[in-house]
Amino acid sequence: MKKIAVFLMLFATLLSAQVMVTEVQVLDFGRNTIKPVFSDDGQYLLFSSFEGGNYHKLSDNKTTTFASAAYDYSMDVDGKIRYRTDSFVDDLHMNSVMMYDSKINETTVIIDKKRLDIVPKITEHGVYYLEDSKIKTNNVLAKPSAKPVVMSYNRSLLIHSYGTSKILKPLGEDKFYIWPSVSPDNSKVVFVDINDLYVIDMNGNVIFNIKEARAPKWSPDGKWIAFMRDSDDGHAFISSDIYVVRVEDQKVFKLTDTEDRIEMNPSWSPDGTQIVCEDVANDKLLILTLSIR
Repeated sequence: MKKIAVFLMLFATLLSAQVMVTEVQVLDFGRNTIKPVFSDDGQYLLFSSFEGGNYHKLSDNKTTTFASAAYDYSMDVDGKIRYRTDSFVDDLHMNSVMMYDSKINETTVIIDKKRLDIVPKITEHGVYYLEDSKIKTNNVLAKPSAKPVVMSYNRSLLIHSYGTSKILKPLGEDKFYIWPSVSPDNSKVVFVDINDLYVIDMNGNVIFNIKEARAPKWSPDGKWIAFMRDSDDGHAFISSDIYVVRVEDQKVFKLTDTEDRIEMNPSWSPDGTQIVCEDVANDKLLILTLSIR
């Protein structure tokens, strides 16, 4: 009887658990502000704008431009920003990876104008890239790691871990496998095929999928995935809202529901209490403070 009572209590708690937005902070940084992410210590926001790649200190409302153009940026706890730049040499598309040290205002080159099979994957334990059909890495931090890395490659998932690589096609051939990322506990992968989100284990077995879910991001504890549901008229986005799904039971919660905003591209704060996203309709960034219970 005691076991049944405990089970019923846990089941009731699970059913009553919910996520809601308790506060929305609107940030206006000027023209074309997109792709916001928190720094690893949560003290800064990084984003791209008309001016280039920027970082904004939340405590004193100060914004600094660190590059004329930047993609896939991240800032570690030491204030170092790693990011990708693209260029053309003799009409060939080249990728570079740079590191900007915000403490001394100095930029160094990690990968210099390489013709790569796919764009480099920048992680907290190194930069990974595919060159001449071979996985290569440049461990830019002092602490090498064997954490798995997943990349979208040739309509498949390329997973690299412990020095070995494997190709997975959990949905079969002719799928897209975009926005892939490994869960914080290194046991799962999330990706999107056209419009639908899938979560698989490291052997490619599908655990669950969510219809109409794009731009997925794992929460820091791996218990949630944030995503967007957007629509367009063929020329521009006409609506988009932010959702989260609880990985344990696949319950979906809608976080935004506004007529005057188009919320896109969510990203978690390091402590999992906030999500930052774009408001495309008004060219603003939004910080959503969450209540999770």
